[in-house]
Amino acid sequence: MPGGVLATSGEVGKASEEACGVLTVSNKIAPAAPKRRARGGKASRARRLENFRQHKAAAPAAAPAIKWEQLAHGLLRQQRATLRDGARAAWMRMRATRAKIGAAVRSAWRCRSLLARHLESLPTA
Repeated sequence: MPGGVLATSGEVGKASEEACGVLTVSNKIAPAAPKRRARGGKASRARRLENFRQHKAAAPAAAPAIKWEQLAHGLLRQQRATLRDGARAAWMRMRATRAKIGAAVRSAWRCRSLLARHLESLPTA
């Protein structure tokens, strides 16, 4: 130590830690994180209300009727699509049933034809 004065053990410890690059932990309390501000207070509500009034005043009076018309057309399109899908599914079920019935009829006809040929080939008494 400078001037020939002996250093205390605490000072030696600090000096050696700093020389070795050891981080010392202070006993100070870390500052608290900033608090989140509340959103949607009176000021923002007033601003939203003012914006709404401006948009409402700028919009023509027929706008709600146009909106309802668009909604009605959308609902009708959805209903037509649902009906179309149902009709298509019924048509496919009918075709599958027809195919099964046709296969059964052809199979029965084939068996009958084979049986008739077999009976014709038998000798008669």
